Amino acid sequence: MIHEQGCENCNAGCTGRHNAEQRGEEISGGFYLLLFGALILVTSVMVKWLFF
Repeated sequence: MIHEQGCENCNAGCTGRHNAEQRGEEISGGFYLLLFGALILVTSVMVKWLFF
């Protein structure tokens, strides 16, 4: 379970708020950003090639 911590509650600074689970979620989201970015790029090239 994730518990939010404010910066005033720790001495590690604001980066100390991120636990291993949150970092794992952020890293796993990167794959989908790259995948959909490539999909948008391919779609735009196909539309340009087909209609222009």
